[in-house]
Amino acid sequence: MLGLGAGNGAVFQLVPQRFRREIGVMTGLIGMAGGIGGFALAAGMGAIKQSTGSYQLALWLFASLGVLAWFGLHGVKRRWRTTWGSAAVTAARV
Repeated sequence: MLGLGAGNGAVFQLVPQRFRREIGVMTGLIGMAGGIGGFALAAGMGAIKQSTGSYQLALWLFASLGVLAWFGLHGVKRRWRTTWGSAAVTAARV
């Protein structure tokens, strides 16, 4: 739980730094993704346990989804790093 809380805090601390103009939209999308993820994990594990009698398949599927998400984040990392300090992102608005 400590790790989840720290990760949640880190995400919501980065949002206003990276998405200055879209902070409301991004906060809503992150909250929605968390809600769907929390629901899908429990419902998916329950459905697979009921149909197969074991949690093993569900754990493998969610672990695979995590690895796929990691590769997706790795793929956009370079583009994100090159635009982080750009004038369009860091320009001061008075």
